Amino acid sequence: MKLLLGLAIGAAIGAVMQLGGASSYRKILGSLLLKDMTIIKLILMTIAVTTVGIYALDLIDMANMDIKPTYVLGIVIAGLIFGVGFAISGYCPGTCVLASAEGKTDAMFTLLGGLIGAALYAVVYPLLAPLINISNFGQITLATVFNVNNGIWIAVPFSAILLLLVFRVLKDRYE
Repeated sequence: MKLLLGLAIGAAIGAVMQLGGASSYRKILGSLLLKDMTIIKLILMTIAVTTVGIYALDLIDMANMDIKPTYVLGIVIAGLIFGVGFAISGYCPGTCVLASAEGKTDAMFTLLGGLIGAALYAVVYPLLAPLINISNFGQITLATVFNVNNGIWIAVPFSAILLLLVFRVLKDRYE
Protein backbone atom coordinates (compact mmCIF):
# COMPACT_ATOMS: atom_id res chain seq x y z
CA MET A 1 0.00 0.00 0.00
CA LYS A 2 2.82 2.42 0.90
CA LEU A 3 4.55 1.79 -2.43
CA LEU A 4 1.35 2.44 -4.38
CA LEU A 5 0.74 5.61 -2.39
CA GLY A 6 4.30 6.74 -3.12
CA LEU A 7 3.86 5.97 -6.81
CA ALA A 8 0.59 7.91 -6.94
CA ILE A 9 2.07 10.92 -5.13
CA GLY A 10 5.17 10.85 -7.33
CA ALA A 11 3.05 10.67 -10.48
CA ALA A 12 0.91 13.58 -9.31
CA ILE A 13 3.96 15.71 -8.54
CA GLY A 14 5.49 14.79 -11.90
CA ALA A 15 2.28 15.73 -13.70
CA VAL A 16 2.09 19.10 -11.95
CA MET A 17 5.78 19.77 -12.71
CA GLN A 18 5.25 18.85 -16.38
CA LEU A 19 2.11 20.97 -16.69
CA GLY A 20 3.97 23.86 -15.04
CA GLY A 21 6.66 23.74 -17.72
CA ALA A 22 9.49 22.46 -15.53
CA SER A 23 11.08 20.67 -18.48
CA SER A 24 11.16 23.80 -20.66
CA TYR A 25 14.62 25.24 -21.28
CA ARG A 26 13.14 28.75 -21.51
CA LYS A 27 11.33 28.38 -18.18
CA ILE A 28 14.44 26.99 -16.48
CA LEU A 29 16.64 29.77 -17.89
CA GLY A 30 14.04 32.38 -16.91
CA SER A 31 14.06 31.01 -13.36
CA LEU A 32 17.85 31.03 -13.16
CA LEU A 33 17.85 34.66 -14.35
CA LEU A 34 15.10 35.43 -11.80
CA LYS A 35 12.86 36.76 -14.58
CA ASP A 36 10.28 33.96 -14.67
CA MET A 37 9.26 32.73 -11.23
CA THR A 38 7.01 29.91 -12.49
CA ILE A 39 9.37 27.02 -11.76
CA ILE A 40 10.66 28.55 -8.52
CA LYS A 41 7.06 28.94 -7.32
CA LEU A 42 6.27 25.40 -8.46
CA ILE A 43 9.23 23.95 -6.57
CA LEU A 44 8.49 25.96 -3.42
CA MET A 45 4.84 24.94 -3.52
CA THR A 46 5.81 21.30 -4.02
CA ILE A 47 8.18 21.45 -1.06
CA ALA A 48 5.51 23.14 1.10
CA VAL A 49 2.81 20.59 0.33
CA THR A 50 5.04 17.51 0.51
CA THR A 51 6.72 18.65 3.73
CA VAL A 52 3.41 18.77 5.58
CA GLY A 53 2.18 15.71 3.71
CA ILE A 54 5.13 13.48 4.62
CA TYR A 55 4.92 14.41 8.31
CA ALA A 56 1.14 13.89 8.29
CA LEU A 57 1.63 10.47 6.67
CA ASP A 58 4.29 9.68 9.26
CA LEU A 59 1.84 10.49 12.06
CA ILE A 60 -0.50 7.75 10.79
CA ASP A 61 2.31 5.28 10.03
CA MET A 62 1.98 5.61 6.25
CA ALA A 63 5.51 6.95 5.74
CA ASN A 64 8.94 5.86 6.86
CA MET A 65 10.94 8.84 8.07
CA ASP A 66 14.54 7.70 7.73
CA ILE A 67 16.76 10.71 8.31
CA LYS A 68 20.16 10.30 6.70
CA PRO A 69 23.29 11.42 8.54
CA THR A 70 24.67 14.86 7.70
CA TYR A 71 27.99 14.32 5.93
CA VAL A 72 29.18 17.86 5.29
CA LEU A 73 32.02 16.87 2.95
CA GLY A 74 29.71 14.58 0.99
CA ILE A 75 27.10 17.34 0.73
CA VAL A 76 29.68 19.82 -0.56
CA ILE A 77 31.02 17.36 -3.16
CA ALA A 78 27.50 16.39 -4.24
CA GLY A 79 26.53 20.06 -4.49
CA LEU A 80 29.49 20.78 -6.74
CA ILE A 81 28.70 17.81 -8.97
CA PHE A 82 25.03 18.84 -9.09
CA GLY A 83 25.89 22.45 -9.91
CA VAL A 84 28.30 21.52 -12.70
CA GLY A 85 25.82 19.04 -14.15
CA PHE A 86 23.00 21.61 -13.99
CA ALA A 87 25.20 24.27 -15.64
CA ILE A 88 26.26 21.95 -18.45
CA SER A 89 22.93 20.29 -19.18
CA GLY A 90 20.37 22.84 -18.02
CA TYR A 91 18.48 20.13 -16.14
CA CYS A 92 18.24 19.04 -12.53
CA PRO A 93 17.41 15.37 -11.85
CA GLY A 94 13.63 15.90 -11.71
CA THR A 95 13.36 18.08 -14.80
CA CYS A 96 15.73 15.73 -16.61
CA VAL A 97 13.33 12.81 -16.12
CA LEU A 98 10.39 14.96 -17.22
CA ALA A 99 12.14 16.13 -20.37
CA SER A 100 13.32 12.57 -21.14
CA ALA A 101 9.72 11.35 -20.89
CA GLU A 102 8.79 14.08 -23.39
CA GLY A 103 11.39 12.66 -25.79
CA LYS A 104 14.03 15.40 -25.51
CA THR A 105 17.32 13.83 -26.57
CA ASP A 106 19.57 16.16 -24.58
CA ALA A 107 17.67 15.23 -21.42
CA MET A 108 18.06 11.52 -22.23
CA PHE A 109 21.82 11.95 -22.44
CA THR A 110 21.75 13.91 -19.18
CA LEU A 111 19.76 11.12 -17.54
CA LEU A 112 22.20 8.53 -18.87
CA GLY A 113 25.12 10.60 -17.55
CA GLY A 114 23.45 10.83 -14.14
CA LEU A 115 22.93 7.07 -14.01
CA ILE A 116 26.55 6.44 -15.03
CA GLY A 117 27.70 8.95 -12.40
CA ALA A 118 25.62 7.21 -9.73
CA ALA A 119 27.08 3.84 -10.72
CA LEU A 120 30.63 5.23 -10.59
CA TYR A 121 29.93 6.72 -7.17
CA ALA A 122 28.70 3.34 -5.93
CA VAL A 123 31.92 1.76 -7.15
CA VAL A 124 34.27 4.32 -5.55
CA TYR A 125 32.23 4.86 -2.37
CA PRO A 126 34.16 2.25 -0.35
CA LEU A 127 37.34 4.22 -1.05
CA LEU A 128 35.70 7.58 -0.20
CA ALA A 129 33.72 6.43 2.85
CA PRO A 130 36.50 7.02 5.43
CA LEU A 131 37.09 10.54 4.11
CA ILE A 132 33.37 11.35 3.97
CA ASN A 133 32.72 9.88 7.43
CA ILE A 134 35.16 12.36 8.98
CA SER A 135 32.50 15.04 8.51
CA ASN A 136 29.59 12.96 9.86
CA PHE A 137 27.46 15.12 12.18
CA GLY A 138 24.68 12.54 12.60
CA GLN A 139 20.98 12.97 11.98
CA ILE A 140 20.34 16.70 12.10
CA THR A 141 16.85 18.09 11.55
CA LEU A 142 15.23 21.39 12.48
CA ALA A 143 13.12 19.44 14.98
CA THR A 144 16.26 18.20 16.76
CA VAL A 145 17.93 21.62 16.60
CA PHE A 146 14.88 23.30 18.18
CA ASN A 147 14.24 20.33 20.50
CA VAL A 148 10.73 19.77 19.13
CA ASN A 149 9.14 16.37 19.73
CA ASN A 150 7.43 16.04 16.34
CA GLY A 151 8.64 17.51 13.05
CA ILE A 152 5.10 18.51 12.03
CA TRP A 153 5.43 21.52 14.37
CA ILE A 154 8.34 22.72 12.23
CA ALA A 155 6.84 21.58 8.91
CA VAL A 156 3.61 23.57 9.15
CA PRO A 157 5.15 27.04 9.78
CA PHE A 158 7.95 26.28 7.28
CA SER A 159 5.37 25.37 4.64
CA ALA A 160 3.30 28.45 5.48
CA ILE A 161 6.35 30.66 4.89
CA LEU A 162 7.01 28.97 1.53
CA LEU A 163 3.38 29.42 0.47
CA LEU A 164 3.54 33.08 1.50
CA LEU A 165 6.57 33.46 -0.77
CA VAL A 166 4.76 31.73 -3.63
CA PHE A 167 1.52 33.68 -3.46
CA ARG A 168 2.56 37.08 -2.10
CA VAL A 169 6.27 37.79 -2.54
CA LEU A 170 7.67 36.26 -5.71
CA LYS A 171 6.66 38.14 -8.84
CA ASP A 172 7.68 37.59 -12.45
CA ARG A 173 10.03 40.25 -13.81
CA TYR A 174 9.99 40.54 -17.59
CA GLU A 175 12.17 42.98 -19.47
